[in-house]
Amino acid sequence: MDLKGKALSFFMNDVEEDEQQVFEGPRLVKSGHLNIMIRTPKNFGDVREYADSLIGGSAIMVCFDAVDGALKNRIFDYMNGVSYIVGASVSRVNDDLLLYAPQQVSISKKIVKSRSWLD
Repeated sequence: MDLKGKALSFFMNDVEEDEQQVFEGPRLVKSGHLNIMIRTPKNFGDVREYADSLIGGSAIMVCFDAVDGALKNRIFDYMNGVSYIVGASVSRVNDDLLLYAPQQVSISKKIVKSRSWLD
């Protein structure tokens, strides 16, 4: 076999081995997008729309600024029930803001230190 043939066989074997190699671990299969709805309920009737959106695969941030404590608890219980049924996760952003994310979305909390431009 000449030099050209040896080189081709060397590279062709390399390509075949790479094609047969199986990669384990996290990898991006298909990029997509996620709808994130930010809502501030005024009454309990608003929550059904949020539940339908969560069931449909959208993430929802619910801000409880505009409701009193009793209504906040009612909305919280309802949305947590829906989250449990569909396998969604609930993350607290702050005291009055919760994020409900569908099962296929993972949420990781990472504290980011802010730097002042004056430093």
